[in-house]
Amino acid sequence: MHIVRRTALVALASVELVVLLAALTKPAYGYVDPGSGLLAVQVGGSMLAGGLFILRTKIRRLFRLTSTDQNTEIEKSAHPEASE
Repeated sequence: MHIVRRTALVALASVELVVLLAALTKPAYGYVDPGSGLLAVQVGGSMLAGGLFILRTKIRRLFRLTSTDQNTEIEKSAHPEASE
């Protein structure tokens, strides 16, 4: 019962704080350059391209290691005297 009462009091205090902060806000006379949005899109696209590049190299490396190991085993089984 105490936990429910404490949770309700914390929730009520949080709502009161938000309402108080909303009531005391002052208008911000700022200017956002139209190019700022484009800069954010460019940064996001660059991050996506970089992530895809890293993912591609890791996948290629994984397949290259797998195929190299298989090729080595095939060569060793085909030429047993070369492995000694």
